[in-house]
Amino acid sequence: MKRRIVVAWVGAWVCAALALAGCNAPEERSKDEEARQDGGWTASPRISAVELQSGRLVVRGDAPPRARVVLRGDEDTAFAAGADEAGRFELLVGALSAPMLLTPEVQIGQFPAPGPERLVLANDAALLAAMVIEGGASRRLSPGPVLDSVDGDGQGLVAAGRARPGRRVSVSADGGAAVEVMADPGGRWTAALPGVGDRPASIAVGGVTFAYPGPAAGESVGRVERSGAGWRLTRMLSASARQTSWFPDV
Repeated sequence: MKRRIVVAWVGAWVCAALALAGCNAPEERSKDEEARQDGGWTASPRISAVELQSGRLVVRGDAPPRARVVLRGDEDTAFAAGADEAGRFELLVGALSAPMLLTPEVQIGQFPAPGPERLVLANDAALLAAMVIEGGASRRLSPGPVLDSVDGDGQGLVAAGRARPGRRVSVSADGGAAVEVMADPGGRWTAALPGVGDRPASIAVGGVTFAYPGPAAGESVGRVERSGAGWRLTRMLSASARQTSWFPDV
């Protein structure tokens, strides 16, 4: 019987919002630092790019050298590839017949070690590829508008996007007070939106307005689906906690 090793990642949304409200995103850890955390747990795969080549999706990233990397969906969906000596991997997903939510794993023998992030893939008029993480802002990998994503936890909203490194970005919701943030050296910014609950809202970024549709309900929970002018995923993190991630169209 196979045992399943689960790497738990629990983050309080309030703490995440306070971190995201700063000018720069949290500093990312190196692969060696990740490998040493939690008393020597194996580092989970880090996906850095998703590209559409001749109608087929190719996922690239880093993992422990020579590790087996798996992107796991439902019981009938899994894609695997091996990392090279330098820890780089390239994994062919192929053509998408429907949106997907995949869990990146490193497989050690028969034991899968899932990471904290989930990969969202969709391909309608344009490719969507993004990483979602519990209690944090989503990281969009595919091209997007000035607003990459909106994440809500049932109480508050966090907006994220990309701009020229060092550039200041003004973000507001429903005509309220604007929040100013600065794009980090990688060109990414995040902004916690105060006084706005997780509900449909009008979000303005640098003079461009987006209509966030709010969380999903009923059978739509757990599905990547079209909602408004974008893609939405609402996940139940526990019996009482949920997270919605919305990605506006390019």
